Amino acid sequence: MIIVLVALAVIFAIAVGIGGCHGSTRSGDAGAANGLKGLQGKRFLVIGDKTSTNCTIGQDMFGRQTLTVSSTQCSVFFGKRSFFRKPTRVVFLTNLPVNVSIDPSNGPGQEPKQVNPSDCFASALDHAGGTMTLSRIAGSPTITLLRQACP
Repeated sequence: MIIVLVALAVIFAIAVGIGGCHGSTRSGDAGAANGLKGLQGKRFLVIGDKTSTNCTIGQDMFGRQTLTVSSTQCSVFFGKRSFFRKPTRVVFLTNLPVNVSIDPSNGPGQEPKQVNPSDCFASALDHAGGTMTLSRIAGSPTITLLRQACP
């Protein structure tokens, strides 16, 4: 029985190693993380599902939730969830440039990142929760929350 468990552990380590070795020259490619892409959680950000916001909430013509940054900035607050829950994936598109910063409850925060209309933003917060702050650059950007990975 021990031999079988050791063999399975070695096979798993090799599979992860092979997945991590497939590099890419595309900018923004996750490299080793792409090898584990199939293991990502399917829990995408939905306002009201242990999350709240002070942004203006709406809906687009496809039924997707939207957030409008009508003042200088607004935030999305991620509540703490059960230890065994998967991370909450944050994936969105914007119609105007917006700065995004994520401050998880566990670990260091991310530096603010500018997201342009041609970009798709993707990140995640673990079960401990945190805050995502959206700051407008010009106009009143509308953020469209996606329930799938970036196209």
